[in-house]
Amino acid sequence: MMRKALLLILCSNFYFISANCLAAPEVTGKPIIVQHLGKVEWPQDDDITTPYLTQLSANDINDLHGDVSCDLIISTPGNYHMALLDAMKGREDLGHPGLQKQIKSQFDATVCWSTSPPVSLQQIPAEDLQFKNIHLQGRPALAMGPGGVMNNLVAQGLVEADTRQPFLRNQGNVILVRADKAKKIKNICDLGGKIRVATPNPELEPGSFGNFSGTIFDVAEQNDFCNATKLFNSIFSQDISKIDTSAFENPYDINSILAVFGVGEKHHHHKKGHDDDKHKKEATAKWIASSRIMHRDIPYALCHNEADAGVIFYHQAIYLKRVLGLTGCQLDIVPLGGSESEPQPLPGNRVGTLHIAKVSGSFPPKVLGARDLVYDFLTKSPIWTQIMAEHGMIDPTP
Repeated sequence: MMRKALLLILCSNFYFISANCLAAPEVTGKPIIVQHLGKVEWPQDDDITTPYLTQLSANDINDLHGDVSCDLIISTPGNYHMALLDAMKGREDLGHPGLQKQIKSQFDATVCWSTSPPVSLQQIPAEDLQFKNIHLQGRPALAMGPGGVMNNLVAQGLVEADTRQPFLRNQGNVILVRADKAKKIKNICDLGGKIRVATPNPELEPGSFGNFSGTIFDVAEQNDFCNATKLFNSIFSQDISKIDTSAFENPYDINSILAVFGVGEKHHHHKKGHDDDKHKKEATAKWIASSRIMHRDIPYALCHNEADAGVIFYHQAIYLKRVLGLTGCQLDIVPLGGSESEPQPLPGNRVGTLHIAKVSGSFPPKVLGARDLVYDFLTKSPIWTQIMAEHGMIDPTP
């Protein structure tokens, strides 16, 4: 009984609570970090206006400097950003004008929301969030997060405990693969061998990493697909001392950098006395990890041929397949239970719930009114339920 209780605590620490969570082996290796050598054509929220200075490179803001703020600041994980965008910007077909427009018209207030890894534990007390040369300053009034993060927010008195509610449930994970690798990857066991696997950063996004790596182990173990421990260790015991990453010191030598990922041919620039080291370091990357934001970096690694596959939330996978397919990056989905259109998560496929709560503190009346508008929409509106369903998520309440 004590062992089961401990496992449940470990499983619910960040993103999820799963009755099917097992103790995966220890991660003994280290990943190669995604290298940003090009761009991914992410869609933007609004139409282009003049003047326009945006250069499309992931999460990079170079030519806007200073401190900005909004009346209502929302701190939320970004994995459901596609549904949140519909809520904020509006859906004419659903008769929903958009929370952003409603906040402006009803309260003469502005709203900003970030869609990053969950940073509310740091953002709320700091009253600051930095994006390169820009600081979003101000205390968030509304916070969302997975169970473990919300537990900490409550424990530290950063949110009003009696306002905590679940507002979104995902439908587990799938394997997102490069289309040219789809014939080689049919189930979780195929992530072994020479397949390059992309994951969240285990230190900077431990919740997502624990979710996805745990799903790899648990799905293999609980469904008797293959030796789960052997599969797990084949990915997460990577010895990076055998991989020559010296090319990363020169980000303009793209061919040599891609050779680390098994693509192209590395240009060796030998120094006297270093020939022995060259022969010791001929391995290429097997485990690739996000640099910071997994819902940007995992698809980046796939599109730029730094990885072949990655376990990721079902709702993210269907979004990425659709929007990146329009730009030439062809991806496929391998379900981990059910089908691509009707997911039925297998035992061990970790399903997560996001929670929402009002941040503690004193806020102006118009911020309180705007906050209540967003909170009520995400916890009560049938339109939100429909938006979630269209994007592959479900209402967490019966």
